[in-house]
Amino acid sequence: MRKTIHITLLELLKLLKKREFRLGLIMVLVMGGGMAYGAYTFPESFGVHNVIAFFGNFASILIMFLAAGSLGEEFDLKTATFVFTSRSRRIQIITAKIGSIVLMSMLTGLCGGILYDAAWILCKQPWTAATLLGNLGKEILIYMIYGFAVGATAVMITCFLNTTITPFIYLIILFWVMPGILQLMGQKIAALGKVMDYVLFCVSDQLLMYQDWSIKNIAVFLITGIAFSMVGITVLQKKDI
Repeated sequence: MRKTIHITLLELLKLLKKREFRLGLIMVLVMGGGMAYGAYTFPESFGVHNVIAFFGNFASILIMFLAAGSLGEEFDLKTATFVFTSRSRRIQIITAKIGSIVLMSMLTGLCGGILYDAAWILCKQPWTAATLLGNLGKEILIYMIYGFAVGATAVMITCFLNTTITPFIYLIILFWVMPGILQLMGQKIAALGKVMDYVLFCVSDQLLMYQDWSIKNIAVFLITGIAFSMVGITVLQKKDI
């Protein structure tokens, strides 16, 4: 366990040092800040809830991109053989990769929570210290759950494809394109509409953008994330690297 935690922290440090993370987070915060200004200037058109939804919309792309590269870059840079034949077991490395994505997502959620609080105060919403701290805690929790599911999905796909770009494209399709297609199909097929409420990709926006962290949505994220993690670990254990 101690070794897994150590590897996780090293992977997290590697993620945080990436220029893509720093620039991406700055861009997401700038765009979220723009929405906060819009909510302040045009309160009849935008609300504080639009700020965190707008932030989440772009933060999801950042998390997907970094999640796809976490394991994928080991294959792109030809370091996979060294990494997976080291003293660390493959399950430890996969766990550390997903764990680092979770921690990075929590940091992103913290930034989103700070932006949310700032917009709350800027738009003159009634607030207390408990309210602001509650907002921070909620965003960190939501992004932790989201990061786990996205990280597990990215790692599973990468275990099959051994690259970075293709898993990222798959993540965009699964989390952005597929829900719209399934929603259209669900309008004609009633049974499909009911199933969609339990499909990770179809409820991701509910959790991240609309802040619907119901027990059902959290369960969908956690169960799917665990299942995808197990599939990824199984595939990697059998892979000849």
